Amino acid sequence: SRGEVDAVSLTQSFVGTLAFLAIAFTAGRRIVFSMIRWANDNLRGEAPVISLIVLIMAALAMATHAIGVHTVLGAFVAGILVGGSPILTRSIDMQLRGLIAGLFMPVFFGLAGLSADLTILKSPRLLLFTAGLVVIASIGKFAGAYVGGMFGRLSARESLALGCGMNARGSTEVIVASIGLSMGVLDQDLFTMIVTMAIVTTMAMPPMLRAALQRLPISAEEQNRLDREAFESRGFVSNLERVLLAVDDSPNAKFASRIAGLIAGAKGMPTTVLHLDSAPTAADSKNAESPESHLKAGAKAGAAREEKSRDAPDKVDVLTRAAATPPAEAVATEAVKGYDLMIVGVDMQANPLTDFGQHVTDAANGFTGPLAIVAARGRHLQRPKDAPFRILVPVTGAEASRRAAEVAVALARSIDAPIGALYVSGPAPSGAQTVNRAFATRRHEERILKDFAELAERNDTEARTAVRVNTPPEDAILMHARTGCFDLIVLGVNRRPGDALYFGHVATAVLERADVSVLLVAGGVPAAANPAT
Repeated sequence: SRGEVDAVSLTQSFVGTLAFLAIAFTAGRRIVFSMIRWANDNLRGEAPVISLIVLIMAALAMATHAIGVHTVLGAFVAGILVGGSPILTRSIDMQLRGLIAGLFMPVFFGLAGLSADLTILKSPRLLLFTAGLVVIASIGKFAGAYVGGMFGRLSARESLALGCGMNARGSTEVIVASIGLSMGVLDQDLFTMIVTMAIVTTMAMPPMLRAALQRLPISAEEQNRLDREAFESRGFVSNLERVLLAVDDSPNAKFASRIAGLIAGAKGMPTTVLHLDSAPTAADSKNAESPESHLKAGAKAGAAREEKSRDAPDKVDVLTRAAATPPAEAVATEAVKGYDLMIVGVDMQANPLTDFGQHVTDAANGFTGPLAIVAARGRHLQRPKDAPFRILVPVTGAEASRRAAEVAVALARSIDAPIGALYVSGPAPSGAQTVNRAFATRRHEERILKDFAELAERNDTEARTAVRVNTPPEDAILMHARTGCFDLIVLGVNRRPGDALYFGHVATAVLERADVSVLLVAGGVPAAANPAT
């Protein structure tokens, strides 16, 4: 840009770039995350987070411009930082992609097209040069991907498919060429040749890749990956992004905090601790017996299970809030900030268990999303931070049961806890169709237990299954918990209409009579059916 080599300017740009990258990927990462969370939690409007992301992109682009580097580096780093924010929900991600696909990309490629002059390809010499550029670029990129695949221990056919897929060019090449054109490094003829090369290789990629894949059978590992992704897309726990924990200062709150940490830790989900009884101080939050400390201990244990995974999460970001209003109003105010699950851990001993107590009811009424209520018993009250689990989850095949099974398996996976599934069958059929009905019932039992076994296997968890017949569900659950030495029952339930919090007689009986810990997992309710709204 200066027409000569300026050592001082070059050194300033080099040092400035290193400093920019160092700050961006350390303190900048935390600052961007905090800004996105603040905008999500405090601003209201159509797309406040999207507006903030655009401002972050512009600020970083201006920063790189100030140090003598092109703005594309700042915008690129902004994309990395924003994409790594744990609070970037699917809704925000889709809005951002819509903005890019609907505005930025058409404008950029439109301007790039206006700068290209395809009439130069009428010249045989330039057309030949363009064809040579396409061939050289394709050979270089294809060969690099193919050799890289072979070094990565892929088969020859897999490396061929990798090379075909990687040979496409698009935004990156056109961006670099546009920068070169604006700086005068490239003339219009060479810019047009590069754009033509990008178009040709991009359009050639789909048929080439399709042809390469037709001769490449799907490996067992790849099929398992596809099956896992399809399974997780329909799952409950795998789609959680942010957790709300409503607690008081009881021992039950500490155990609930550990449960929340185990669930959040495996994916590094941001978690907010909402104190319903009193405002905690900074010293309280750092206390070894505070809900926050139990949450972080659980999160550390949950994350440790994922250490060998390439997607191992960072530490869980914990935010503490105090309820300045009644519980229902405080929960409702916090819930609008976007939470996928609320876990309630308040004192369950001082209140009749059949009606949960006012704090639990108010908190549940303020939240319309999926809900988990914790009732700690026995050693989980005495040692909430480190007492082991033996988990029992009743399964029925219903959506509520499936949701509870996923939560139970996630907990078991986090600390390698034993887990068992119980199917309670009704009385044996009688009459003329006895054999057929019994056969159909048996097939139903086998299918449900097989689905649970597959769920546990996909999460590297060993599970045992059992069936009890001719026994009321609540009696069967409690009996199996005692005989199997289980100390945590994870029960899927549905909220029943009404002002009082009620999950049915089975859940009520299990809560009343169980001498072990109970975790009730309920789905969300429509806002119109919520008494608090």
